[in-house]
Amino acid sequence: MTRKTILFTLAMCAASVNLMAQSRTVNQERYPMGFDNNFFGVFYYNDNDIFTVKGNQLFSGKPVADLKYNPANTSLAVLEVDKKGAARVSIYDINPSHRLTDHALRVVKMKDANPTAIAFSANAKELAIASSDKKISFIDAITNKDSKQYMSNIAAKQLVYSDNNYFLAAAEGKTLELWNLERGTIRKTMTMDADIRDVCFTKGSETMEVLTADSKLNIYDTKQFELLYTVDDLGQALACWPNDNGKYVGVVCNSNLISVINVLDPTERHMLQDNNGGISELRMLFHDVRDKNYAIYNNTRAIVYREVEGLTPYYNKMMTSMLNERLNQWMKQMPGESMEDYQLRVNETTRMEQARAIESEIATKMATGLLEQSEVTIGDYNTATKSLALKFNSMPDIFIGVPIDEVSDFTDATKLEFRNAKYGLNPDDKFELIYAEVYNPATGKTYIFDNMERRSLAKMNEDADFVPLEIIQKSNMEETALVGIKEDIFNTAKQENVISDKTHIFVKTEAVNAVNADGQKIVNYNVDFTYEVEEEFSARDDFKPGHYHVEESSAAMLMLKIMTKAFENDFAKYIAQGKRVRIKVKGTADASPINRALAYDGKYGEFDGEPVYKNDELSNITLNKKEGMATNEQLAFARALGVKNYIENEISGLGDMQRDYEYHIEVAKEAGSQFRRISVQYTFIDAF
Repeated sequence: MTRKTILFTLAMCAASVNLMAQSRTVNQERYPMGFDNNFFGVFYYNDNDIFTVKGNQLFSGKPVADLKYNPANTSLAVLEVDKKGAARVSIYDINPSHRLTDHALRVVKMKDANPTAIAFSANAKELAIASSDKKISFIDAITNKDSKQYMSNIAAKQLVYSDNNYFLAAAEGKTLELWNLERGTIRKTMTMDADIRDVCFTKGSETMEVLTADSKLNIYDTKQFELLYTVDDLGQALACWPNDNGKYVGVVCNSNLISVINVLDPTERHMLQDNNGGISELRMLFHDVRDKNYAIYNNTRAIVYREVEGLTPYYNKMMTSMLNERLNQWMKQMPGESMEDYQLRVNETTRMEQARAIESEIATKMATGLLEQSEVTIGDYNTATKSLALKFNSMPDIFIGVPIDEVSDFTDATKLEFRNAKYGLNPDDKFELIYAEVYNPATGKTYIFDNMERRSLAKMNEDADFVPLEIIQKSNMEETALVGIKEDIFNTAKQENVISDKTHIFVKTEAVNAVNADGQKIVNYNVDFTYEVEEEFSARDDFKPGHYHVEESSAAMLMLKIMTKAFENDFAKYIAQGKRVRIKVKGTADASPINRALAYDGKYGEFDGEPVYKNDELSNITLNKKEGMATNEQLAFARALGVKNYIENEISGLGDMQRDYEYHIEVAKEAGSQFRRISVQYTFIDAF
């Protein structure tokens, strides 16, 4: 391939991302036959050529069959098929910190086979390539070197990773193979009733969507891969993509029409018509700052960023998250509370009662104003149960007990007053009244509707989402012990004038329900270490401007010493050979300008396009001795690396575990030494 002379800079990236500010059609000179994106940044292809969304041509060569955009913004993988059917995969460097060259980083050719499908993992660490000889090969996406290979039963035409990197879906014709990537084995093989058009996983990998040529969308859970819902009447069913929370799925029904469907209630469909035609690809995105949903799609003339209005939040997901957070806090042993009193207050019965009360409180806050906006009418009277139906246009009906001789008093439903209303959520994500005092001003009488003992969300989720009580109690006791270790070490350091009382170190433990790649319920264990230093003392106790060695921060070193002591004692049992631990290390920096690159001594290694999370969005970073640190992001990264270096050298036994480090970096908007700090979270997988 040859390439037009072009420098792909950060400014160009920003130009594409800025399109998210509004719904917008970005016209192109050529038809975008297919595209891939990372958030609002898009690359598309037409025949032999690849373009940015701004219309800049990047590559020109063999006909493009598909392209995939590395989620860390470092590279493009391009599947090319010439007129004779010979195929290859070319990997191109698009890292904004690099100057583009005229050649691919790597070209993958196969002696007796052709590549048939490509996909990057969600964590940007590997590239999967399916081939006509029924193999799936994997390349390290950072080094571009071969890593492993699986023997499949199909020559996959589609490859899709799950968001949690547990699974790789491989599809050909009517057959779908689901690979358990932890074991390197096929978890399940499915045969559909028609050819598979598209496969996708929701964010968080809770469900998998399979679109088939018989105009159907099948939605499966990812625990046992059992069918949850089927949505039909989807036209030609060309492509699909779930929205951010998985409540809606967008489907390209034909070249002019996208339908965004509520999978919990398929009668709710939002139609996006585009008379230009040519729609073949779709992405659904949520912009949390603007609180808007967008569809990105192609037509014959443009890449279109279109706001999708009318999508409601996934209330049950929000409820579950808030319920568990509130309940876990309630289950902690109170300061000064004896074990006997704690066990009386917290048991399985009281936990369910508390869960029901919290659920009702949260749902009632969520549903604020719903009753006032509802149209109420008088329904039928059941003479056997002596109950009168009150009907709502926005909620299920309720039934109140009314003596037969008082039924005639209900003549005008609009005059009824609903006092002390409480709400719940149905499995279909709709609100319902579970308690209300119905006052009839015509007679001055009040009638009680009470369905508080309904099968609540708390009850439905009891087995799936609640951590066993004995584990919660164990976690609470260990957190108390961890606080004791912290206090002992901190007080000693303060007496020795190593640290001031303006540094505050925080420790926390939390048991969290999860599911492994085999579909088995497990409990993970989070152990968090963080600190803060009050502004006027941060330069004394924490990092000085431009410093990154962990030893240069008294606060950081004290936190790490507490960590070391904990893993030598109460938490040593979680460091077990062969077990998995995910270690999230965060480094931060302030907004002080770096006028001249700071020296980096290479103590923690050199990195080129390393995947990192910048303000929780996956990106990449480069750090080496030659160029040093020219940005605050690099400085924050160096601080995170110092923590990893300490952990690897000082935490005994950790080297025998399967360790997965995840780097997070943040740069504050303000300048000031109080914004230079680090934190660590250990997640011990299947800890109990």
